[in-house]
Amino acid sequence: MDRANVDMSVILPVVTKPSQCETINKVAKDVNDRYLPRLLSFGGIHPDNEDYREILKDLAESGIKGIKLHPLYQGVAIDDIRNLRIIDCACELGLIVVIHAGKDLSFPGDFADPVRISRMLDEVQPEKMVLAHMGSYARWEEVYKLLCGRGAYLDTSFSLNPIRPLNDTPEGWDSLAANPLLVSPLSRELFRKMVEKNGVDHMLFASDSPWGDQKETFELVDECLDESEKKAVYYGNALRLLELPDSIF
Repeated sequence: MDRANVDMSVILPVVTKPSQCETINKVAKDVNDRYLPRLLSFGGIHPDNEDYREILKDLAESGIKGIKLHPLYQGVAIDDIRNLRIIDCACELGLIVVIHAGKDLSFPGDFADPVRISRMLDEVQPEKMVLAHMGSYARWEEVYKLLCGRGAYLDTSFSLNPIRPLNDTPEGWDSLAANPLLVSPLSRELFRKMVEKNGVDHMLFASDSPWGDQKETFELVDECLDESEKKAVYYGNALRLLELPDSIF
């Protein structure tokens, strides 16, 4: 964060099985108590948590700003009734809902593709929805056609970034090249079209750290924005969405 000149990072934990929910949310509350305004943690929930209403109510009453859903890690499609009811309840409580959108290099499947996301938006009509990875990783043309301008925020996490292997070795590069889910990064031209159609007031800077380096992501996004857009994308929209004052820093 210091190297990238980032003042605050939003932590987005993912609950991969229902039994993790209590511990993850306890840690999230502790992070906020100890590290705000440097770190701000969202809470987590699993689609199979039967007491989802109580969990979400507790998060809202504890001052947690939102939750993250990851249909691929959690194995439940975003338009499944289990996710729809969580999103609907979160909206009633004023919570932000961030979802992993699109493909994932490690998990094949279409649990969060633009068609499913569009169906979810039709069903629930959430006011505080953030679609990670510019709306749907590796499905950006569909995002432009189906999702841009629908009222959801798009974040810039791991979209413009080049993909590198975890191990910078010949074997690592060979393994990456053989990955059937490997795709090219989002082009600057399409990024610009998406910003213009979705509205700069519904764009958020995000890096997907540690998978995307914060400094590198900032430099890539910075090249794609006009000077008049940078304040909104880098922090103005986020402060408004998080309901935080400009003076927090």
